[in-house]
Amino acid sequence: MLKPLVIASDLDGTLLAPGGNLSDRTREALAAARAGGLAVVAVTARTPYGVDMLPDLLPHLDGAVCANGAVVYQPATGRMRILRSIRLAAARKAAALVAKRLPDAIFAVETGDRIVGEDAYQALVGSSNWEFVDGLDTVFKRARRAVKLKVYCADRTGEEMAEAVADVDLGGLTMCHWGDFGMLDFNARGADKASGLAHWCKERRFGPASVVAFGDMPNDVPMLAWAGRSYAMGDAHPEAVEAASDRTATNAEDGVAQVIERLLAEAEGSGATAAA
Repeated sequence: MLKPLVIASDLDGTLLAPGGNLSDRTREALAAARAGGLAVVAVTARTPYGVDMLPDLLPHLDGAVCANGAVVYQPATGRMRILRSIRLAAARKAAALVAKRLPDAIFAVETGDRIVGEDAYQALVGSSNWEFVDGLDTVFKRARRAVKLKVYCADRTGEEMAEAVADVDLGGLTMCHWGDFGMLDFNARGADKASGLAHWCKERRFGPASVVAFGDMPNDVPMLAWAGRSYAMGDAHPEAVEAASDRTATNAEDGVAQVIERLLAEAEGSGATAAA
């Protein structure tokens, strides 16, 4: 296995431990990777604010691709760039069509730096960087732009939700789900984790062959398919498993760290052999 130049990893369910924190082993592996000259980039559905909520991770990141590829974020400087956004009129139309198929759905709009959601979301998330409002119309009145449309159903799985809207003409929006968790995300046409990561890499003259990627859910599929080497976690969704070139252990078992440790050990061994 050739040593990569970029470690690209999903966060929740992948790089982070089940409690949502960074384990000591993973922290040490990321530090060793960067000391060895590798770049580390988080590729996540989270907003930039959601990345900032992980202070133990921030010192080990060279960058972050957020909102399923719609936003590029530099944690060290706080600089955020929106790569692709949804016209508010298009997001409003899509939400209305989805609501007809999923009458129990609640909606939220990510603007890039905050989220405006219906009041019912308060039972699901904390209030930080969220604004809760009464009704879908008010969501769109308060959101000045849309980088992602979020849809949640308490009593449905994500797969059931995706099936319910599969034949709805949503104007080319990109859709992803989280398996058993009842949520759908909609991004602008062409916005996904692969496109966002490719943009980040191109600016630094890295191609897909230089990237090893990690993920566990359907929204990771484009990235896992794009990267030169990719790993689905031990408990990954079947769609992620099919897209990835390899498997690793679960996040509870520090599966990302295991691969990084192996990559660095193999690179060190190759260097020692060459020197001899």
